[in-house]
Amino acid sequence: MATYFSCILAVVLLTFSGAAAAETTEYLITGNKPGLLHVLDMKQQKVVRSHRIPDAGRTVYSLTPSPDGQVVYAVTNRMKSISGINVDTGEQVFRADFNEGDIRRQAFFAMDISRDGREIYVYQMSTRVLLSEYQQLPTRVAVYDTSAGLNAEPVRTFEAPRRIHMLMKSTDDKWLYAMGFDIYKMDPMTGEIVETLPLRNWTLKNRSLPDVLDFWPLWDQTDIFSTPVYSVRTDKAADDPSAYKTGLLTLDLKTGAYEINDFEDTSVLIFSTVVSPTKKHAFGTYTQLTKVDLETNTLAKRVDQDHTYYAVNVSADGSEVYVGGAACDIATYETENLTKTGQINLPDACGDQSTATLRMIRRETLD
Repeated sequence: MATYFSCILAVVLLTFSGAAAAETTEYLITGNKPGLLHVLDMKQQKVVRSHRIPDAGRTVYSLTPSPDGQVVYAVTNRMKSISGINVDTGEQVFRADFNEGDIRRQAFFAMDISRDGREIYVYQMSTRVLLSEYQQLPTRVAVYDTSAGLNAEPVRTFEAPRRIHMLMKSTDDKWLYAMGFDIYKMDPMTGEIVETLPLRNWTLKNRSLPDVLDFWPLWDQTDIFSTPVYSVRTDKAADDPSAYKTGLLTLDLKTGAYEINDFEDTSVLIFSTVVSPTKKHAFGTYTQLTKVDLETNTLAKRVDQDHTYYAVNVSADGSEVYVGGAACDIATYETENLTKTGQINLPDACGDQSTATLRMIRRETLD
């Protein structure tokens, strides 16, 4: 009898074990004009879902997936709205339109979601439109409840410095990093700035002010934000090529570690970068694909790309790097030697990805 019940128990455990081990797949998310959202299976090199975002205007800007990969939030409608789209069905399940009475309100790329998926944070610029003047209002971060549906209103707001173009939640959800002239570590409940990580106000000796342009959230695989930084050695002659430096800024959203390290004399432009899951290399893109050795802070390899790409991301196993965010394709390269291995063309309706970011999600495999 004991053997009989043991067999039954084994069958039950195997059944539930099988249910819990549902197959998962890694997908890349991107968007393009006019208001389209795409889900790409990078291993099979194909588009598996394409959804039209309602009232999107034309351009899809920042994208932020929910932690479970079920919903993707997009800054859209000329940066005057956030739309949350169900990845499986394409249904709009969340909508926040920013304008309010005589106040025109727009985002500026910066958006992130809490690690528990309950709140969306977005940076907003507000102008009150009066009969004969525009009245500039304080810049702010607005926080929305992701379960608020299609007429979401902020559950709280707090003022934030001007020129913020990136918001990043720490992995423990205790802090909100806001990148502008410097990077501000903020209390996400009150907006209090508890620490300022210097960028414009860095104190490097014999160095110009840094130049940074980045609004691509690309830390999905490592929780490390990275971006290229350009500056000039002021102790060298202006016609000396070694005076011009390209460095890499990294901010670990788990530990708070913050570094800026030069890795080459500036020779090409890089728009965005991503850190590999091995944390030994970073990859950057614009007209070339660049590989940086993070252990020696040196250029490891560089290859020409077929055309300009603005955004770069990497697979979870670190074997492939993806470039997109411009034109209508996503190209795949091996991370080891930067050999191009694939290209996915977005559907015919594509009118350019423009500045749309590339996000990676892992979730239950789509049919």
